[in-house]
Amino acid sequence: MIVDILRRAKRNLLTGGFAKTVSLFLTDIGEEKGVFQHPIGKYLVNLSFDLEFGFGTTFWGQDIEKALSYGKISRTNLTPIVNFLREEVIPANVQIVAALLDSDIKTTSVFNARQQKMMREQANLFRLTEEDIAILKSHKLEIGLHGYSHRHFTNLSETEAEKEMLLATEIFQKKFHNQPEFMAFPKNDIAHTDIIRKYGIKSWRSDKEHTISRFGVPLGHWFAPGVLGQNDLKKLLSAIKEMRQGYFLHLWGHFTEMDVDVLERLVEVIKEAGWEFTTVKDFKKY
Repeated sequence: MIVDILRRAKRNLLTGGFAKTVSLFLTDIGEEKGVFQHPIGKYLVNLSFDLEFGFGTTFWGQDIEKALSYGKISRTNLTPIVNFLREEVIPANVQIVAALLDSDIKTTSVFNARQQKMMREQANLFRLTEEDIAILKSHKLEIGLHGYSHRHFTNLSETEAEKEMLLATEIFQKKFHNQPEFMAFPKNDIAHTDIIRKYGIKSWRSDKEHTISRFGVPLGHWFAPGVLGQNDLKKLLSAIKEMRQGYFLHLWGHFTEMDVDVLERLVEVIKEAGWEFTTVKDFKKY
C-alpha cells in the first residue's frame, strides 16, 4: 500500500502522472517537425501487429526455449484476436515474416545447427497454415511484410536484402494474391529502403516519431499492457487531443503481449475516447 502511494507520488512529481514511457512519448509528439502530415479534425488509431511466432527473434541466439514459448503464445492468441477484430469491424495491420508462409524455408544457411533442428521439429509452429491464411483474409486487415527471415536489415548486405525481398514478395503474392504495400522492419532497424521500394513497398514503420522520409509512418507507441495499460492509454489519448488538432497514432506490438480479453478492454478505452480505427493504407484517404 505504502509502495503504491510512493509510486503514484513519484509519477505525479516526475512524469505528470504518466508511466515514464508515455511521458517521454508525449514530450516527443508535442514537437512539430518531420514530414508526416497528421489529419486535421480526425483522431485515428492504427493497431499494428508483427507476426513472427518467435521465428528468428533475438532469443534464437540466446534462449531457444524462450523463442519457442513466444511462438506458442502467439499461435494461441492469433485466431481469437483476428476474430475479435472482424466481429467488431476494427481495421488493423498485420505484418508477416514471410518464411512462415513458405513450406520450403530457404534461409536455413543463416541459422546454426540447433536452430535448424528446432525449425524441423517445430515445423507446425513456425508455419502459417492455410486455415491461418484464410482467417487473415476474412477481415479487412492490411497484410504486410516483416521481412523474410526476420533478420535485421541493418545487418544485411545489399545482395542479402535483395534476396530477402524477392523471397518475401514472391511467397506473399502466391498466398495472398496481391502486392504487400506496408512493411515493418525487424526491430524497426531501417536500411536498404531503395530495395524495399523496388519490390512495391509504399510505406514502412519509422524508427522515430518524427520521420524525415515521406514513406515513413511515425513509430508511435509499443502496444503492450505492461508499458501502456488502460489508465495510461486513456490519459495519452486525452492529452494528444489537447495538444493537437488531429492525429494518427500508430500502436504496434505482437500477438505475444496480450490476449483477446486484454485487447478488448484497450479497444474500449480507444472507442470511449472518441478515436477511430484505420489501416495505414486507408489513412491516406484522410
